[in-house]
Amino acid sequence: MTGISRRRAMQLGAVAAAGTLVPHGEAPGGRREELFDEGWLFRRGDVEGGQDPGLDDSRWRGLDLPHDWGIEDLPYAISDDGAATSDPSMLTTQVPPAQPVPPAVIGPFDPASSAGGGSTGYTVGGAGWYRKRFHHVIRSGQRVELRFDGVYQNADVWLNGTHLGFHPFGYTGFAYDLTPHLSADGANVLAVRADNSGQTSRWYSGSGIYRHTWLTVTDAMRIPLWGLSVTTPSVAARRATVRVEVALEGPPPDLVRVTVRDPWGSVVARREAAPGTPVDLTVPHPALWDVETPALYTAHAELVKAGHTRDALAVLFGIRSLSWDNGEFRLNGKLVKIVGGCIHHDNGPMGAVALGRSEERRVELLKAAGFNSIRTAHNPPSTELLDACDRLGMLVMDEFVDMWDTGKTPQDYSVHFADWWERDLTGMIRRDRNHPSVVMWSLGNEITDNTGGARGAEMAAALRAIDTTRPITLGGGSAFTADDPSWSYVDIGDVHYNANGKGYAPMHAAHPERPMTHSEGFPATIYQDTVFCEQNAWAIGTWVWAAMDYLGESGIGKTLMAPEGTAASIGDQSVMPGWSIARLLHHGWGGFGYPYPYFQGNCGDLDLIGQRKPQNHWRAAVTGASPVELLVERPVQPGTEQVAVWWGYYDELESWTWDVPAGHPMVVRVYTPGDQVQVLLNGTPIASATPERCAAVLSVPFRPGTLTAIAFRAGREIGRRTLRTTGPAAALRLSSDVPALTTSRDDLAHILVSVVDENGHLVPDAVHRVSFEVRGAGTLAAVGSGNPHNADSFQRPRRHTWHGRALAILRPAKRPGRLTLTASAPGLRGDALSLPVRPLG
Repeated sequence: MTGISRRRAMQLGAVAAAGTLVPHGEAPGGRREELFDEGWLFRRGDVEGGQDPGLDDSRWRGLDLPHDWGIEDLPYAISDDGAATSDPSMLTTQVPPAQPVPPAVIGPFDPASSAGGGSTGYTVGGAGWYRKRFHHVIRSGQRVELRFDGVYQNADVWLNGTHLGFHPFGYTGFAYDLTPHLSADGANVLAVRADNSGQTSRWYSGSGIYRHTWLTVTDAMRIPLWGLSVTTPSVAARRATVRVEVALEGPPPDLVRVTVRDPWGSVVARREAAPGTPVDLTVPHPALWDVETPALYTAHAELVKAGHTRDALAVLFGIRSLSWDNGEFRLNGKLVKIVGGCIHHDNGPMGAVALGRSEERRVELLKAAGFNSIRTAHNPPSTELLDACDRLGMLVMDEFVDMWDTGKTPQDYSVHFADWWERDLTGMIRRDRNHPSVVMWSLGNEITDNTGGARGAEMAAALRAIDTTRPITLGGGSAFTADDPSWSYVDIGDVHYNANGKGYAPMHAAHPERPMTHSEGFPATIYQDTVFCEQNAWAIGTWVWAAMDYLGESGIGKTLMAPEGTAASIGDQSVMPGWSIARLLHHGWGGFGYPYPYFQGNCGDLDLIGQRKPQNHWRAAVTGASPVELLVERPVQPGTEQVAVWWGYYDELESWTWDVPAGHPMVVRVYTPGDQVQVLLNGTPIASATPERCAAVLSVPFRPGTLTAIAFRAGREIGRRTLRTTGPAAALRLSSDVPALTTSRDDLAHILVSVVDENGHLVPDAVHRVSFEVRGAGTLAAVGSGNPHNADSFQRPRRHTWHGRALAILRPAKRPGRLTLTASAPGLRGDALSLPVRPLG
């Protein structure tokens, strides 16, 4: 259990584990809300009469939620191990590539049966059924509610054969009152059908009940779903005002009692008020929530009748102020520039499954990579992700949808948008409004609005009826011109695909009072975008596409190859004027559907398993987080060179281990905020350069040994970095992101596998087939690597390494003990790692 989770458990007065879920409040008969994830049955494909309580489901597969069948091995997948697609050089192979032929069907990949093709990573959707038997004898006056945090998509739900309802959107939570339909003898059968047939998404969505489910048991007098709102209308160093509004359902209570506890569990304010009245509490000397010190308070609301608490609910919140005066973004009065990244909702090898530790680790990795903000592209995220952002201090642009009434794929949410947007939007705002990490709302991404602005104005009005504490934007550059109708209802202008600040000028001139942002930057424009925002206070920052690699939009970040001299003649590594889409395609850019076996975007600062990629090293220099970074390009075919453009970046490694002849010229890139660099080969100065845009490019003849880059500013050394030629691969080394596990099913251990030489140094480009064996209190949840084209199973106990690394994800059992992972590979010494699995509490 981490320190963060202990604090969270103390705040809520409940037991919690690392990144775990916590029941909110207490009902008179015990816990108000409990997980409903265990003991489900699943059947992939359609089932006639799947809702019938008497259906024979004895051969259905048992599982615990959350679950995503889209990441699982296809029942008819062949048993090949994906070796044909593991070659690192495929990343920069000239088009048309001489690629090995990958397996036609392997793991979750089937190009012939994938309705979404490269957009969804060549995975297969379709329909699936879930069933669960549970026992609950309802007492008089009791209310029983079932909540789904996310089902992708088109979910139909039945209880004891009665249809409870239909929910089409795959990213918003929804709930049903089970009370009228529960069996008198307590024996109940729940059935859920999810239908992800056709082209429903432009990225990997996953399929099924991929987020948590909850059962809420209360009296008829209750606080309804998402019925507790906490705002901080007045924030100062000496005191803050906390306003708590409590929605009511059922018979009215005599009074509402609200208690506020500080981050250390002490009561700092308490008040009682009449039902339906906002409760204002004064908190002295508040600990403010910000990105460096994300202090979290707890508001606990009770409904009191005749001196007894009839219902109670607790939520975490932060005391902080947001200001956008003069177009500047200030958090608690301090100027903040967004260093943001766009993320999709999948967790790489886990698919769309949203477990607390997966989401927490992702935020930890992005914070360590230099980001202070996430854009949830292009849908409401899991509650667990926002919880992690709250705990760790990550700002969030919370985005609603990728389309409105006009669709982008034939079976996407636009089919239901007109009838459902208000319910889904208000549900999202009510669910997420108490998260201090959420600092702005986005109504959508790259929206086509054929209503002349009426639809957007209608949505903005519905949002502001619930929350006026945060500004509204329209992500994806929907304000294409200075007179676009969206300017009438957005608070923050957005410029999409803006390189070098070129798109901002006419917008700012027409709306000088508005802050502006840039919702999708390119990896190759990190310097230009950062400098532009630093020089213009009203440009509040940029979200790069993307912060971390994701499934689907296959190959958009593939390194572009061009004829030698092209980049030099263009003179700008970030933009290629005059290059048509046809020309880009000819030279290797694959658009949104690069041919199989590419199955992921490959455009992130971090790869699919969380390892840093080259553009993140450049980012570290641009932002001043690192004095010097040293990388070397992978050699290319004669007559060609790598170009960083659009979502692509250079294929380069922190490596001086290359299979090339002595003297072969290597392209060396030194990233630094300094004004001069010097490169030493085996201790001898061999080249120097003046960086441009925090990057110096040098040609160095390869000789084994050491390559050192030294960065200077005003004649003084500010840092140095050395790469060493490693020996042959000799062994595997395992390392865990956590020292121990708990029996929470929301807990995970991410075990990094590294290929090392005899001296323990990473062999940077090693490709080896690693096999895994798991023993003890847990299971192997998933395996993966950062390889964007190694089509293979994410669930079988083996994986090929990429850049010398692979990842195994362990999920603990529900019982304490020890969980041991053993890794082996032909010709290498294996390794083992054992973690204790401890009881909760």
